[in-house]
Amino acid sequence: MTEHPEDARVLHLPTGETVTILRSGRDADGVLEIEGLLPPGLAGPPRHRHRAQTETFTVLEGRLRVTVGRETRVLRVGETAVVPPTVVHAFANPFDEPARIRATEEPAGPLEEQFRALARAGRVPPVRELAAINVRHGLPFALAGVPEAVQRPVWRLLARLHRG
Repeated sequence: MTEHPEDARVLHLPTGETVTILRSGRDADGVLEIEGLLPPGLAGPPRHRHRAQTETFTVLEGRLRVTVGRETRVLRVGETAVVPPTVVHAFANPFDEPARIRATEEPAGPLEEQFRALARAGRVPPVRELAAINVRHGLPFALAGVPEAVQRPVWRLLARLHRG
């Protein structure tokens, strides 16, 4: 039986990351669990926050720089960072070796759908599709440093421009 791309468990993102879906957010418990292989020098996502999701990052190999709120630290093998809802955060692998992490999102929000969109897109991030995903889920994702009163109409406009 051929696996459909929307059901694939291993996703290759244009940033060089490989994301393996260990537990889909669509499953009964509503928790997304992934293993990520992050290449050396990965800048990671921009500083952002999630309205209702708690994210947990655990390093399995290598190191991971994590910012949670105003605190930035380097996680080593076996160390974990927990990001409560609404807390601004970011992560990166600025080091010379790959990092392998396990991450969860609870309750699962649009992250799995965003990973799948990025994996399908190729080199150019599908900004309008990502906006449509964010809007479809009630705008749970927001970039840090930009007032939500500005972001929300922009997300909605970009979502309307998406033809998917």
